[in-house]
Amino acid sequence: MSANLLASDQLSNNGSDINLEADVLVIGGGPAGAWAAYNAAVQAVRVILVDKGYCGSSGATASGGTSVWYVANPDQRETAMASREALGGFLAERSWMERVLDRTHANLYELGNWGYPFPSEQQGQPYYRSLQQGAEYMRLMRKQIKKAGVQILDHSPALELLVDKEGAVAGAKGIRRQAGGRWIVRAKAVVIATGGCAFLSKALGCNVLTGDGYLMAAEAGAQMSGMEFSNAYALTPAFASVTKGAFYRWATFTYEDGTVIEGNTDVFR
Repeated sequence: MSANLLASDQLSNNGSDINLEADVLVIGGGPAGAWAAYNAAVQAVRVILVDKGYCGSSGATASGGTSVWYVANPDQRETAMASREALGGFLAERSWMERVLDRTHANLYELGNWGYPFPSEQQGQPYYRSLQQGAEYMRLMRKQIKKAGVQILDHSPALELLVDKEGAVAGAKGIRRQAGGRWIVRAKAVVIATGGCAFLSKALGCNVLTGDGYLMAAEAGAQMSGMEFSNAYALTPAFASVTKGAFYRWATFTYEDGTVIEGNTDVFR
């Protein structure tokens, strides 16, 4: 694989530079990246995760928590998927939506087994629809991916994807902000999980969401689809700093004429 990489994808003889190989390279250390790394590592493959911050404490989820698409009653899945389809212009594929619901269900129970402190509903059952203790959530994820054997490169932002002569992505390269020097990871598979592009929102933890992954993918030739449905800013009261959508649990938002603003209320109610 190394021989097929473009000649420019080489390191200097700087003693701080590192040159690694992996089966799977994950770029980004938030929830998506951590779960991708964990699920790959437990399949006994070599996984490297790179994060431009410190995996486990940087990013929107670690700072402010997150909501998840959890539908406890299987009979309600059809209604939930239909609601999401309309919001996304009917571009979503049901197979992927079902996959997300399946994985969310399994992963939340696994988090509980690892010790995440889910609050209790009025009936005494764990409340799975929201992970508001983001710091605890990501602390657990870092602990579990390290236990699974994932090699983590903290403070190591990726700057460019490596592409072989056939045009296939074959790794990435970046810099080591604290240790100095640069890094290259050649990999059979690359997962981009760098978050969105909400750095201007002023929401907690979003200052690092600068669209890095989108840019690297575009430079490598990736085609984007449905980007017009991406939201830089979630709906929230003007006085709040957290744009997580959790306010849907307690309020109904309307336009000036009284029409209810569309939202994913199935997540919260």
